[in-house]
This record gives sequence, structure tokens and C-alpha cells, in this order.
Amino acid sequence: MRLARPGSVQSAVRAAYAAVGGLEAAAVDLGVAVSTLSYGTELSEHRPGGIGVNYLDRLARIEPGAGVAIAEHFAALAGGVFQPVDVSGVTAADVHRLTREFSDVLMRHAEAHSSLSDDPGDYTAKEAAGQLVEVDELIAAAVSFRAILVDKSGVKA
Repeated sequence: MRLARPGSVQSAVRAAYAAVGGLEAAAVDLGVAVSTLSYGTELSEHRPGGIGVNYLDRLARIEPGAGVAIAEHFAALAGGVFQPVDVSGVTAADVHRLTREFSDVLMRHAEAHSSLSDDPGDYTAKEAAGQLVEVDELIAAAVSFRAILVDKSGVKA
């Protein structure tokens, strides 16, 4: 497969192919030639636009992991992030998870601003990296809880 600049749509397409087992597996799943998919990721003035969105849609329907790679790419371009959600579980358990994750964020914040920190007035790089993990877990819990509430309420949001 062709080289792709990190952060480019071609890189996202490569990640989508990897999610289904590689270029050859993607070609088999889509029922097209390997050369068609490889050619589709090339930037070309003869065929502007690269791989067709219909192929990407079909690939994501076959293997949701391929859709994750594409969703992450476009979410980043839009200034956001893509967060998959799990809508299974009991709402009460999700409230517990949400409060536990928030508690973890507060704990890391307190540690970073305590006298034990190398920089009590701010986050050190190590503290920021640790807090980022906790914030990501809180976001995942909040988005999952929201998805469950949307599902239970019948509201499409």
C-alpha cells in the first residue's frame, strides 16, 4: 500500500483497512481488486478524491473498527474526538461509574496541586499525562451514560 502522511485521510483509510485485517482482507470483503483499493488511496489529478465514501461505508458496516478509524479522522478535523459508546448495562451502575471516574479526576487534581507535587501551582508533564487518562475515562463514562439515557428516553439526540 502507498505511504500516507499521519493525520491524512489516506492514513485513516489505511487504519480502516488494518481494522479488517489489511488491504487484501478489505478487498475480499468489498469484492474489489487489491489494486483498486491501493489506487483509491493515491492522491491523483486524474481521479481526484481518492477512495469512494461508499467503499468506506460498506467496510465499516462489515467491521465497525474500520468505521472507528474514519470517525476519529473526521472528528479530529472538526475539532473534536470520537468516543464509541456502550449502551449495555443498568443506569444505576452507570451513575456509580460516572461518579467514580469523577472522583478519580478530583483525586489526581488534588495530588497535582499538593505539596508532594514538583509544581503545586500547575500540572507537571507526568501529572498531566496521568490526568488525561482519568479525564478520558470520565468522558467515556459520561458519553455511555448519555447514550443509555437517550436509548431509554426514546429521544433521538
